[in-house]
Amino acid sequence: MAFVLGLRERKKLATREALGFAALRLAVERGLDEVLVEDIAAAAGVSPRTFNNYFASKYEAVCSVAVDRARRIADNLRERPDTEALWPAVIHATLDEFRDAEIPDPAWTAGVRLITGAPALQGEYRKAQAVMEAALAEAIAGRTGHDLGADMFPRIMAGAVAAALQVAIDRWVDADPPIPVLPVVREALRQLSFLPGVFPMDVPTQHTLSVPGASLYYEIRGGGPLLLLITGGNGDAAVFDALAERLADRYTVVAYDRRGFARSPLAGPPEDRIVNDGADAAALLAHLGDKPAYVFGSSSGAIVALELLSRYPDSVRTVVAHEPPMATLLPDSATWLEFFDGIYRTSRTEGPMVAMGAFAEGMGLRRPDQQHQEPPPESAPMIARIQQNLAFWMENELRQYVRYPPDLPALRKSADKLVLGIGHDSKGTFPALPNLALAEELGQEVVEFVGNHIGYVTNADEFATQLDQLLT
Repeated sequence: MAFVLGLRERKKLATREALGFAALRLAVERGLDEVLVEDIAAAAGVSPRTFNNYFASKYEAVCSVAVDRARRIADNLRERPDTEALWPAVIHATLDEFRDAEIPDPAWTAGVRLITGAPALQGEYRKAQAVMEAALAEAIAGRTGHDLGADMFPRIMAGAVAAALQVAIDRWVDADPPIPVLPVVREALRQLSFLPGVFPMDVPTQHTLSVPGASLYYEIRGGGPLLLLITGGNGDAAVFDALAERLADRYTVVAYDRRGFARSPLAGPPEDRIVNDGADAAALLAHLGDKPAYVFGSSSGAIVALELLSRYPDSVRTVVAHEPPMATLLPDSATWLEFFDGIYRTSRTEGPMVAMGAFAEGMGLRRPDQQHQEPPPESAPMIARIQQNLAFWMENELRQYVRYPPDLPALRKSADKLVLGIGHDSKGTFPALPNLALAEELGQEVVEFVGNHIGYVTNADEFATQLDQLLT
């Protein structure tokens, strides 16, 4: 059972944090030498006597912000699931404390830079660093079962994390122009991958991004040029796990849940979904980097990728659209649109599972040798989310996305950035037909990928190799 602070302890902790942030803010605004204990106490709404109950000096108060953050990281680590491997748990626990995605005020980073270099603070910083490492080492020892007094590992690991954070903060405050802190901290932790086995490149870190009307869940793996993966109708980033793991040694791979699906909740009703999906993808790219990115979209995600390319061409370097289900491009579009409308009606009258069986059969997605395969146990959480997502997809995407009219003039302008892909095993079935029609409209050739509509799952090794060759 988790330990829960009582009311008195929570109030004391809140007072300590208020004093620490007041001390740091005043030191930034006025300069460290111009700040008195009385000023800090007044800014925090307490008496100087109360200040002295928490800190021995203003220097200790300024440094307490870093100490308290380290203690929260240690608490985060203790609360991570027991089944999670140690280094992923440490990474997530650390990054939970660095969620700020905003570019800081230059005056603030300049002030912090002056404080971190102040001679009067150096002794206090060394003490603070020791407290930080001790808190992390204790949490690591508790998680791993090591004896903190006899075993070196917890302290060595804590020291490595603390050093990475210190380097990241130094880099952050020195950045000109200022930059968000989260990517710098994440990169510093990733640099630990140069120590064998420390930070596996294929381990995802989990984040959220607030966008108008929704909160987007996304995962980052690896390092290198940015590659955004946009999932199809189930809306779940985990379908790309196998592909992302195989590309993480060459790319910074980002996969996300599209708005409205399990981990990316909406703030209101689902409106203008394709337009908003495209804007969400553009917002993620702008948030994660300042250079054009590679984008791979599959199924409905390929439609989103085409919308992104049409509306935000400067944000992308290459878009690979794999089997977008745009029925309106086909000569027998009316037949296909009626098919999708019929699947929706079946879901309402006979339930979504019956509807999905008819959907897979009609789309040519079901192969006899795959019908009775049992999913591996580790995929259970993803399957549960996909089942939860199914109702949202049936209601808001099944009929709507197949009616998407691509902006052909915009796509012609950016045709040099566009690759249209189909699966080798999809030929002759609906998933491949819209891209064949779009390729004819744009005067392009289609690229055959290994496998079928989800070849990136069933043939991940070969698919990753093909995608990498296309992008590079």
